[in-house]
Parts: sequence; structure tokens; C-alpha cells
Amino acid sequence: MIHSTLPFDLVVLDLDGTIIDLYHTGGVSPRVRATIAAVQVAGIPVTIGTGRTLDYIREHLADLNLTHPVVTMQGAVIGDPITGEILVEQSIPLVVARQVAQWVDESGLVATFYFHDDAGRVRIYQNRLPDQPEDQLFHDHVFGGVRTVQGPFVDLLAALAIRPPLKFLVDNDPTRTTDVVPALQERFGTVLTITRTHPRLVEGTTVGSDKGQGIQHLCQMLKIDPLRVLAIGDNDNDIPMLKAVGYGVAMGNATPGAKAVAQWVAPSVEEDGAAVALEKFILRAVDS
Repeated sequence: MIHSTLPFDLVVLDLDGTIIDLYHTGGVSPRVRATIAAVQVAGIPVTIGTGRTLDYIREHLADLNLTHPVVTMQGAVIGDPITGEILVEQSIPLVVARQVAQWVDESGLVATFYFHDDAGRVRIYQNRLPDQPEDQLFHDHVFGGVRTVQGPFVDLLAALAIRPPLKFLVDNDPTRTTDVVPALQERFGTVLTITRTHPRLVEGTTVGSDKGQGIQHLCQMLKIDPLRVLAIGDNDNDIPMLKAVGYGVAMGNATPGAKAVAQWVAPSVEEDGAAVALEKFILRAVDS
């Protein structure tokens, strides 16, 4: 294991709701960017633990100068943010994915499936466009990337040569319709990890694939003790990550579950809470 006089050997940041807005584009705030850079200059690497794709990080967060592997797609993919090399990949078995496809088709909800092509680039398929035009901008923000509108997912997953998907994502706003998490967990809970990752989004990965498992795998790769890791998150999908590390910070806008497992609660994303946490637990310690 790596030993250091610095307070931590690694920082892991969630994206949506932690360093970027949950609902709108706009990127990382100047204060958070500057604080991440200061942590890196102090000698502590910063990486990402997110449900978003490796392609998204490479295309939108290149100016964060991330040099260590990132945990993406809820832990299903660990990749190099510089080269794009896929280091770890955990897919949903096709037999399970085909059952999910049938469930999604019958639900009538807008959903996406995520695949890697032979070159390791993400391919996103969406079943249909939203009923409300104003939802399109939201989907562009949270689904990410160029998407192919597929139609019924059963047809897509029926292809014999198709690669197994890495995850699926469903737009399910409980204020508009029934919360589908209980139904998905009852139907697929033994073979999938089902998590609400956003007030409107539910995601599924193969069983055992979550951010906590991804961070543990990353620490093994880097020969870092997880107890020497600081992680910051805001949602229920961050709970395994916050529990897997030595010090977990929840955002002020975090879910009750995330706050319950965190050692400290930062201000909200609108108040640059991630920067406040990094200043408090790293930069002040380095300067003292």
C-alpha cells in the first residue's frame, strides 16, 4: 500500500449533483475547478465515480486534467480518461438484458441502453422521444452523447451478434407516475443492481456492479488503501462509494441515505459544496 504524509492518497468525485448541475448543462463551476487543480498540485490525484460514460468524461471534463482511471457507468466500467482504454468492463448478461428490454417496452417509459462497440466507444440507444418537448433538453443532459432512437428494445436485444449492454437508464419521475424501483427490484433484484440515481432516473447494472465495488477495484489497481480515499457524492447510488472509502462526504442536496452514511455534509452543489469539502479536508491540512 502507498503511505503518505498527505491527508489522503486519492479523491473521488461524483458528477451530477456534486460538481455539475442535476438538471441543466453548464459544467463545473470555476471555484470547483480551481479547487480540484489545487488538490492535484498538492500531490493528491483526483478521479471520478459516476454513472456517466467514459466518453462523456473525455469529451466534457478534459480540462480537469484527470490522470488516473475513472469509475464510470455506476462501476460497470473503469477506463483511462486520457487514452480511452477500457480497463474493466462488467456487462449485463444478454438473457437478463432481453428480459429488461421487454419490461421497458411494456412500461411505456423513455429509456436508454448503453453498449461499447469493438473500439470501446459508447453506443446509446433510446426507445422513443419524450411526450413533452421540454423533456428533450433534460434527456440530452442526462442520457448524454449521440443517441439512436431505436423503437422497441426487444428488437434491438434480439440481434444474435449484439454485445451485452453495460447499463440501462429509465426516466421515471415519481411526481408524474408510479415509482418503478420496487417493481424492478422485485423482478430483477437478484441479477441486477437497481438504483435511483436522480430524482427522475433509475439505472440498472449487472448484480454487484456499483460505485463502491468500482472504487475498491480501482484502489487495488492503484495499490491504494481505500481508507486513504476521500469521496464526495449526493445520491443513493453514491452510498456504496461513500461506505467503501475512509472518509465520505455528502452534499447538502444529498438524499437522506447518502447523508446517513457520510462522515460530513458539505454545502449544496449550488454553493460549491465539493470545493468547500476539498478546502476543509485537504488544502487546509496541506497548508498547516
